[in-house]
Amino acid sequence: MDFEIDRTEVLRYLQTSKDLEDENINRLLNESIVEIKKLINFRYLYQKFPIQHTAEGVKIKNTTLTLKGRSIKKHLQNSEEIYLMAATLGAQVDKRISYYEKISVTKSMIFDACATTAIEEGCDQVEAEIKEKVLAAGNEDITFRYSPGYGDLGIDIQKEFLRILKAPKKIGLTASKYNMLIPTKSVTAIIGVLEEKQPSAENLNNQKPELENQDKRDLEFEARHCKNCLLYEDCELRRKGIYCGAKG
Repeated sequence: MDFEIDRTEVLRYLQTSKDLEDENINRLLNESIVEIKKLINFRYLYQKFPIQHTAEGVKIKNTTLTLKGRSIKKHLQNSEEIYLMAATLGAQVDKRISYYEKISVTKSMIFDACATTAIEEGCDQVEAEIKEKVLAAGNEDITFRYSPGYGDLGIDIQKEFLRILKAPKKIGLTASKYNMLIPTKSVTAIIGVLEEKQPSAENLNNQKPELENQDKRDLEFEARHCKNCLLYEDCELRRKGIYCGAKG
């Protein structure tokens, strides 16, 4: 899988203008993009499961896992099947971030933002692959990917999530005792299969023609992700223009 690593996205994670003119930052950014592409060992897997909506939560059939919380219940309310997916950039990216943390705070922050952009780009490609399969099977659409820790879906399901996918053995992805993914630049997510097309933030470009491309992407992201979250009104990240769903 080839990675582009969009410079504009990296700058967004750094909360910096896309028109940044700082020569040193631009040099470090360009160097980091080239460097990280050589280190990425992108591995991923996904599996489809039928689900059952119960009073306790969304039960994933043929497993021991039940997804609990109002947010995930709402997210999957129109789905009878889901995909569990996991993806990682590999351990070398983590090691390089740790190395730069010891010698240059600026370089480590830029490299970390490049890694976050890369894992999201990889997940976008995996999501597109899943969508292609879903449409080929005669369904209409998929939900956006929803990760443990979004809304009120607990992060404590990580280990069971990974065990079900056999991710530790197949792609080397594990979780710490605090349920943080290892390697850190990794993602686990849930995608619902939709038999009917659902109303969404589509046609934003037509509705908001005066917005620049980046503003349109931010608006669409917020419409698809943040407004479905129970923490929407009180989220400090959203107020700063950062979206937890876009982090690795």
